[in-house]
Order: sequence, then structure tokens, then C-alpha cells
Amino acid sequence: MSSPKHISYSEFGHNFIHQVVTARRIGSEIQSALESTIAGSIRKLPADLIVVDYLFSLDDINVEPLLEHLPQICFVLKVLGDIKLDVKILNLSLKFTMDVTISVRIDVETYAPVLLKLVPHKVRGRDIRIDLNGENLPSEVLENLMVVEPIVRDQIVKEVNARIEDPKILALASIDVLSLVNQLKPDGA
Repeated sequence: MSSPKHISYSEFGHNFIHQVVTARRIGSEIQSALESTIAGSIRKLPADLIVVDYLFSLDDINVEPLLEHLPQICFVLKVLGDIKLDVKILNLSLKFTMDVTISVRIDVETYAPVLLKLVPHKVRGRDIRIDLNGENLPSEVLENLMVVEPIVRDQIVKEVNARIEDPKILALASIDVLSLVNQLKPDGA
């Protein structure tokens, strides 16, 4: 067995967040929050010439540490999913799915005695990646999608930012490490 590699306390903090306080531990809460939020209908242009009904479904959550910001501890939470769209443009009705990646930068603040607070940054349009599922779509469909994509992106930005400020999410963002450790202690320890 090789000896452990010596690392700085900041790297330890990053590793702790990545290995112990992972997105998986709050994944179900994030999933229910996102599913209840990123769904709805958008109407644009005069007389509702464009109507988009959409529903986001979560596929996975990844955490990527931002080691270049050491000694500050921060990471990017990547929420991967699909958004199902029903689009009506004039008399044209389209149904399709887009792959969506939502990247949220999260800073980690520490408080006494051992409390971690995850502080998410608001997302912007560039933090949302949208890729169309499907091949060989007719050119008129692709033209219409060029109109729909920025509308969907703006709506995702608005809804994710609203969820970031939700008291339920803010409560999940405070992690009392001592309390977690005490819950893991065997009886009599």
C-alpha cells in the first residue's frame, strides 16, 4: 500500500466537498425542486403566434471542483436533463426533445464550529447549454427552433434563479458537518 499524498488544507476542503458533501446527498431535493419548477407554457409575439409547452426531466447531477480558485473552495454543479417541448408556431405543431445542461457555480463559505454554507451564483444565458435531439430535421423545423431556443433558455434562467432564492433550497445549502458526524457515531462512542 502506498503512503497517502500530502495535500493543502484548501485541497482537503475541495476533496471533502467532492467526496462527502456531494450533489447526490441533496439530489432528490434538487430533482423535486427542478421538476416542480421547470415546467410550463410560454406565449410570445402578438396573438400568441408562438406557444411553447415544456417539461424538464433530470438525468444526472455532476460536481466539478474549481481548483484554480484555491484557496477559495468552489465548484460547478452541473444539472443534466431533457426538456420536452410542444411548440405551436402559427399552424405548425412540433414535438421534440432538447438536452439541457445547467451549470451553477457554487462557492463554499465556512462558519464556526464546522458549518458549511453553499452559496450559488445566479445563472445567465451562457450557463445553459441546449442541444437538439434528432437528426435530419427539415430546414423549416430548424428555422422555427432558432426562434424557440432563446425563449426556452431565458425561461430556464428565470426559473433556476427563482429556485436558487427559494427558502427550501437555501435551507439545504447549510450543512452542519458536526451534526452529520454525530449522526454517524455508533452508540456508546
